[in-house]
Amino acid sequence: MVEAQRDCSLGEGVYFSPEDYIGFRRRLVIWLVDLIVVCMLLVLIKIVSAGLTNKQDMTSDFVWQFCAWAYLTVLRSSRVRTVGYWVTGARIVNLQGTRPSVFRMTYRLMLNLYSPFNILYDLLWVGVDQDHQSLTDRFAGTCVVRKNSQPVGRSEIHLAYYTALSVLYFYPCVIPPRETVKLNEPEAVCET
Repeated sequence: MVEAQRDCSLGEGVYFSPEDYIGFRRRLVIWLVDLIVVCMLLVLIKIVSAGLTNKQDMTSDFVWQFCAWAYLTVLRSSRVRTVGYWVTGARIVNLQGTRPSVFRMTYRLMLNLYSPFNILYDLLWVGVDQDHQSLTDRFAGTCVVRKNSQPVGRSEIHLAYYTALSVLYFYPCVIPPRETVKLNEPEAVCET
């Protein structure tokens, strides 16, 4: 009998124990704390800009956008992490268990800002996902886990398919191996 070959074209990734993934409440705290920090940054830049010049220009807006981008992408994936991640003891990793690139984090930020998933839908998805990951995490190929968590194992990355709200979603995710349970051999049946 010929065995079917498995598709390993997406490579291998790591998976964590279920309690290492960050759930709904902590994600909500991360989102609120980082929103407050970005808004405080806007106010600070506007105050400094108004003190330096009396003209109304777009320079302060561009400076704030750059600072917000750097905070939500570069700092979030670094060892320092954002204030929200620091307060909740979380970190973000890619599917291979390493720090995500700036490009991947920028893609994740763009999904958060401009995708059809609003923040409520994205946070609700965390409650029904087996790994407590949001749709933006799934599409960006990232995972939010506890700061000191270590991967439990390695497994293949496959495309997962879901249908929700009349939309078909598919994204790469690490599929942990199934637990195999040894079945008891049936006792020999007596022939009469």
